[in-house]
Amino acid sequence: MKKGKRKVLLVVDGSYQSFETVNYVSGVLPTPGTEVVLLHIMSRIPDAFWDLEKDPLWQQKVLTVRGWEQQQQKKINDFMGRARQVLVGAGFAPESVKVDIRERKLGIARDIGVESRVGGYDVTVFGRRGLSALQDLALGGIAGKLVVKLTHTSIWLVGGRPEPHHILIGMDSSDGAMQAVKHVAEMTGSDVRRICLVHVIRTLSAGSEDNGQVFSEDYLRRRLEEASIRIEPVFDKAVACLAAAGIPAEKISTRVLTGASSRAGAILEMAHGEGYGTIVVGRRGLSTVDDFDMGRVSNKLVQTAKDRAVWIAG
Repeated sequence: MKKGKRKVLLVVDGSYQSFETVNYVSGVLPTPGTEVVLLHIMSRIPDAFWDLEKDPLWQQKVLTVRGWEQQQQKKINDFMGRARQVLVGAGFAPESVKVDIRERKLGIARDIGVESRVGGYDVTVFGRRGLSALQDLALGGIAGKLVVKLTHTSIWLVGGRPEPHHILIGMDSSDGAMQAVKHVAEMTGSDVRRICLVHVIRTLSAGSEDNGQVFSEDYLRRRLEEASIRIEPVFDKAVACLAAAGIPAEKISTRVLTGASSRAGAILEMAHGEGYGTIVVGRRGLSTVDDFDMGRVSNKLVQTAKDRAVWIAG
C-alpha cells in the first residue's frame, strides 16, 4: 500500500459525465488515506462587459448576462455539494474532500495543468466529455488537451459508467508497464475484485511477408513460445508488487493473448468481453517513438475506449 496519503485532483465541470466520474472515483479508491480535491475552473464574464450597464441601450442585455452568470454559479455550487456528498457517503472523511472553484487565468486546460503540477497530486482525473456536445468522439476539447499536456503525472480518463472494481493492466517488459502496475498497487486496495495482467503478442501468418521474408509455421510457433516465456518473469514481478500492496493473490490473474493485429484492440476487446471497467497502461511501452508523448497502445486506448476508464501511469 502507498505510504502516506493518496492525493487526487478530480476535475469537474457540472456535466453528467463529471458526475459519473465522481461516482467512479468513489468506488475505485480506498477511503482511508485518500484526499480528493474537486476542482472547477470557471469562465467569468470580463469586468469590462459590466461597464456597458451604464449605457441604456445595453442595460437589459447586461442584466440578462448577469442573471446567466449567477445561475451558472449556483449550478456548480449545487453540483459540488452533490459530488462531495457522494464521496463522503462512500466513506471518505469529510475533511479529506475539498472543493476548489476558481476563476480562469491562463485558460482552463492550462490552469488545471498548473494546479496538477504544483499541488503534488498522485493522479489527475477527468471525464472524457463535458458540457459541450460539440466535443467529438475522437476526444476533443479540454480532455484532449489534458491527455497530451499532463505528462508529469498519472491521469485517469473516464468515459460512460465504468465498473470500478475490475482492472485490466496492459503488460510488456518495459519500465512503463511496471509503472502501471505500481500505480495500481498504490491507488487501489483489497476491495478490488479482479486484476488481470494481459500481454498481447501480435503474430504473422505463414503466408505473410515482413521485410521480404516469408515465415514458416514452425518458426512462428517458436516465436510465440519464446515471447510467452519472456513475459513470465515480468508477470511474476508484477504479481509480487500487487501482493505486497495487500491485494490477495486469488484476485490476480495473468493472460497472454495471441494472433492479434492490434494490441490496443485486443486489450479493449477483452475488457468488453469480460467486464473490465478499468484499463491501465504505461504512458510509453516498448514501441516508444521519441517524437510522441504517448506510446501507440496507450494513445489508441485513449481514443477508442469510450465507455471505460483508462489510466495512463505517468
